[in-house]
Amino acid sequence: MKKSFWILLSVVIALLVAAFFLYPRASFGGVRMSEKQYRQVERSKRNINNVINDLDAYKPTDAKTVTKMKKDVDRLITQNGKNLSTQEFNKLEQAVGDKNGGVLATIEAAQKGKYLIDGDIASTLHSKFSVIVKESVRSAVDSDSQAEKIATQIQKDLSIDSRLYKLGLRS
Repeated sequence: MKKSFWILLSVVIALLVAAFFLYPRASFGGVRMSEKQYRQVERSKRNINNVINDLDAYKPTDAKTVTKMKKDVDRLITQNGKNLSTQEFNKLEQAVGDKNGGVLATIEAAQKGKYLIDGDIASTLHSKFSVIVKESVRSAVDSDSQAEKIATQIQKDLSIDSRLYKLGLRS
């Protein structure tokens, strides 16, 4: 009786250990993470994609395109800024916001002047989106190396460089 108990206990422990190490955890950009972190990365990716889609839909004569972008930028700041330090949050807000030459400020100025997004503006947006992606990923992971891998994967998945380049060519 005691022998079968110890055998059963050792089998249960072996199964628990195997489940812990073999249970597939979420992975993004080659980085294994918890489900909560994975959902945050996916949410951040979706918010960034929405802002880029808004840029693509931007029309200098249609104020609705900027209004939609404001909503998406606010959502991006709120959701992608979770778990960031004050300094990191400020970087994110400055890169995407309507102050200090952020993405929204750039587009509002373009709409006010009724001009399209040219190559110079697209180049400025490119540097802003690098910061946006990096800081958005930092809200999910703590490690700089993990954040860099995930940010690189998001930039590839969303084709940020080529999409911004196409915006600059369109005008």
